[in-house]
Amino acid sequence: MLQRLLPRFYPLPDHRPRQAALPKGDALRIRWLGTAGHVVSTATTTVLLDPFVTRPSIRGLLRPIEPDVLAIERWIPSRVDAVLLGHSHYDHLLDAPRIALLRGSKIVGSGSTAAFARASGVSESRIEIVPPSGRTLTVGDLEITFVPSRHGRILFGDVPFDGEVTAPPALPARAFRYRMGGAFGILIRAKGRSVYHNGSADLVDAELGRHRADVVLVGLAGRSATRNYLERMIALLDPAVLVPTHHDAFFGPLELGERLLPGVDMDGFFTEARQLKSSARIVTPLYRDEIVVPLEGDARDLVVV
Repeated sequence: MLQRLLPRFYPLPDHRPRQAALPKGDALRIRWLGTAGHVVSTATTTVLLDPFVTRPSIRGLLRPIEPDVLAIERWIPSRVDAVLLGHSHYDHLLDAPRIALLRGSKIVGSGSTAAFARASGVSESRIEIVPPSGRTLTVGDLEITFVPSRHGRILFGDVPFDGEVTAPPALPARAFRYRMGGAFGILIRAKGRSVYHNGSADLVDAELGRHRADVVLVGLAGRSATRNYLERMIALLDPAVLVPTHHDAFFGPLELGERLLPGVDMDGFFTEARQLKSSARIVTPLYRDEIVVPLEGDARDLVVV
C-alpha cells in the first residue's frame, strides 16, 4: 500500500536514449533490478550487483523475511556466474544466497555476506570473501575490484544496522539482523571499458582516487547527508556516463513500477550532475530497460533497449 502512495518516477526522454541500431561490435549490458541491484553482462559472462527482487512491504518487515523464489525466477537471468555484494543490509543481500543456490553461482562479499551464504547452504567452494582492504578477482571475461568504501549516514546522521555478522545466523532473519558488514564500491572492467557501482552514498577518496570509470552507477539514497558526494565522485572517477540507482521505493513488487524513495531529490541530482560535468551523459532506466554500452569508442554512444 505504501508503495502506491509514493510518487511515480518518469525518466526524461533524453535520459533513455533509444535508437534503431545497437552499438556495433562487442558491448557491455547493464540492467537495473531496482534498489541498488543490477545485472552486468557481456556475451560470455553475467554477474549481479546487490540483487534484491523480493522487496517485502513495510508490514512484512515486522517479521522474519525470506527470499521470494517466484520473483527471482521472473527477474533474475537463468545464467549467473557470480553475485557481488557491496554490503550486507537486507535490501542488498537478502536474495543473493538463494540466487547462488538456484543458479549455481559464486557469491562474493564481506565476512558478513559469507555468514549469510553459509547459513543458506551455499557450499564453501562457491563463497569468496572480500577482506576490509578490498580484493580483485576475475569472473569469466570480467575483472572485478572491490574498493573499500563507506555507507551513507541515512538514519539520523548514522549508518543503519551497523556492525558485522561473524557466525551463520538463524534463518529466516529479521531485517535488522542483516548488519552492514563493511562497504565496498565494485569496479568492473571488460576489454578496457569500466563500470563502477556505488551502492551507498559515500566513498573513501583515497581509495577511489586510484581508479577511473566510464560508467558510474550512483547510489542516491542518503546523498544529501554526505558532504560534496557527487562532486567528489565525479572529480575522482571522471565518468562519461552517470546512472542513478537506489532512488526507488523498494517496499513492493517490481511490477508496481518505479516510485521514488522518500527524501530522494532527482531534480537536484540532475542539476548538480550537469553543473559538475556537462559532457557526461545521464541515463535513468526503468526496471525492464537494458543499457547497451559499446566496449570500444565513446561510452556515451550507448542505447537503451
